[in-house]
Amino acid sequence: MCHWIERHCVYGEGDFFGAPVKLHRFQRRILYWLYEYHPVTGARRYRETFIEVPKGQGKTPLNGWVQLFELVGPPLFGPKGSPLIPVAAASFEQADLIFGDMKHCCRESTTLRHFVEAYENEILVKNGPGRAYRVAAMAGTNDGQRPSSLAADEIHEWSGNKERVHLVLVNGMSKRGNSMVVNTSTPGSDLDTLAGRKHLYGLRVNGGEVVDPRFLFVHYAAPDIYDLTDEEQLRAAILRANPAAGSFLRLDDVIARFHQIPEFEFRRYHLGQWTRAEECWLPPGTWEACAGTVSLDPDRPVFVAVDMALKHDSVAVAIVQPTEDGKIAVSATVWTPDGDTVDVIAVENHLRDLHRRFRVQTIAYDPAYFVRSAQVLFDEGLPMAEFSQHAGSMVPACQEAYRLICDGLLVHPDDATLTDHVLAAAVRETDNGWRLSKGRSRRKIDGCIAMVMALFLCGAPAEAVIEPWVLSV
Repeated sequence: MCHWIERHCVYGEGDFFGAPVKLHRFQRRILYWLYEYHPVTGARRYRETFIEVPKGQGKTPLNGWVQLFELVGPPLFGPKGSPLIPVAAASFEQADLIFGDMKHCCRESTTLRHFVEAYENEILVKNGPGRAYRVAAMAGTNDGQRPSSLAADEIHEWSGNKERVHLVLVNGMSKRGNSMVVNTSTPGSDLDTLAGRKHLYGLRVNGGEVVDPRFLFVHYAAPDIYDLTDEEQLRAAILRANPAAGSFLRLDDVIARFHQIPEFEFRRYHLGQWTRAEECWLPPGTWEACAGTVSLDPDRPVFVAVDMALKHDSVAVAIVQPTEDGKIAVSATVWTPDGDTVDVIAVENHLRDLHRRFRVQTIAYDPAYFVRSAQVLFDEGLPMAEFSQHAGSMVPACQEAYRLICDGLLVHPDDATLTDHVLAAAVRETDNGWRLSKGRSRRKIDGCIAMVMALFLCGAPAEAVIEPWVLSV
């Protein structure tokens, strides 16, 4: 198996594009486990595998090489018949990571190109039956299939109806002899999911609590015994969890990430640990440490953001200003609804007042609830700019706010309302990364969201932020 991969497969996108694959020791170990024979029957021993490792270990291309072997490699467990291989992930974009590697491998390999034809969404065997194809985990699109092998990538993102798609595909495999499921994933933050349940099941299998000789759980992670604030222990934890560290994964780059991203995210992505992200968007004490005196200078530029609502919710306007000592001062005003209705006129007048008193560079707003007011204010000369609260803008904005707070570069006046909104915010995972939400408590966080938007405007280049969003007359 390993000899076949190194003879026929090449690397996809990256520094080694088109170069022949050279398997590392830990990758060989995984393949040795994956392709064990049953000691009595000679059939495939493991019918389902879950490879759970931190980011950067090459799990996605490894799964792709396995699927190519299943498509055109020599039969190891009896006749292959007609190989049918779904290459699946939570979205088409995610599925294209593993399928894209497979396509590049087929097109760039001097040998595989003679056996297969690689198209945009499928790879076909020449002169015989056999197909691998890209799919997304969307309910209702995969019924009736009889896969011989399944590649399921990043299954921690397979939530809701997507879990049923995994069940449907796996159920179809019961009709194929020696079929195989290879699940790959980094850890997640909710154990009550497809990946979380498989993680717990794998731990019980490996610990001997459950006897399931057909389930293989490959798990690389650091135990929660290290003090990550100590440089030596941080390095030891990374080496414990990352078998690729020191080879194609740069250890110093991973160490640097500890100081750049939230700790819960670092533990998930780089130490292989499951976390409960909704409980900790900020490390304890970091927001409190940023409290200080805020006195906005009318002669220095400021950036303003509005988190608007129409009823049953609060409204917040945040104003931020870079200070002479390299920090960013922040202040916020929050309105609670009078009954069911927000006083929109009061919000508009507050923005007018800020524009008169300060050098306002930009006033950002989510167009969902503020378009009419924004047009009125824009016509009066206020620099209004759309800031849609979708993941593409809020993910980097939330992470920038996290960095500023954790690095002590933000100063706030220790206002009780703003503090409550900031500490009430919870993390919500998206395909693009984490962002803030109300979480399960449903407490008010509008002041936090307005602050996050304003901080992002303050730190982003003007041409990258304002021009795409500015309103036209």
